[in-house]
Amino acid sequence: MTVLKKGSKGKAVEELQKKLQLLGYNIEVDGDFGSRTERTVLDFQRSGFDADGNPLIADGKAGRKTIESIDKKLNEMQPVPRQSIKRDKITMERIELLHPSLRAETKAIYDELLQRKISVRFYSTLRTFKEQDELYAQGRTKPGNIVTNARAGQSFHNYGLALDFCLLLDGGKVASWNRKLDVNLNNIPEWDEIVWVFKHYGWEWGGDWASFKDYPHVQKTFGYTTAQLLNLHNSGKVKNGFVVIDVS
Repeated sequence: MTVLKKGSKGKAVEELQKKLQLLGYNIEVDGDFGSRTERTVLDFQRSGFDADGNPLIADGKAGRKTIESIDKKLNEMQPVPRQSIKRDKITMERIELLHPSLRAETKAIYDELLQRKISVRFYSTLRTFKEQDELYAQGRTKPGNIVTNARAGQSFHNYGLALDFCLLLDGGKVASWNRKLDVNLNNIPEWDEIVWVFKHYGWEWGGDWASFKDYPHVQKTFGYTTAQLLNLHNSGKVKNGFVVIDVS
């Protein structure tokens, strides 16, 4: 599939613009992928997921994943009745990728958040060394914004000891990183409630860091540094794919 980007013209761009217009975006259908179309695509990407449930990369280009996400959103455009918040399948799958020492606790945290009527997704948990290097390249040697300063082995994600989260809106169809929303109407922003629950269980929040604040990020490291974990990994102290650590 051809990637549509600034400067692209023709029927494919026209079709993209029509779809974005149907989704409620204020955009002209002229077949010319200009600055306005680029900004509109960026706006969509910032709150969209790909087919695997991962947030779209916001680069203003309409490739396969972005267009598939737009099509999915269009297909889902129908009224849905209000209902109680249910477990998010993707979140449950990502929890199972965490270090075994954290899985039960993270499920308990997730259940507590659901009881508070907070719709949330844990969208990134375990990250392979290869995935970490690819993420590190973003904004450096690859398109996108810089989102991490950690190379492979230097992130707690690489050991299943960290996760990133976002809010879910519109029945779980839209991702939001708005830290001011109070959807459950208890006069406390959902973001603050999520952070509070994780801290209650002894997790560290990236929003408390002095520099390079990472507001969607929480981690529980059991006192280990990434250098110590990498040494355990390189020394073969690994069981079922995870470094063996003392959590007592």
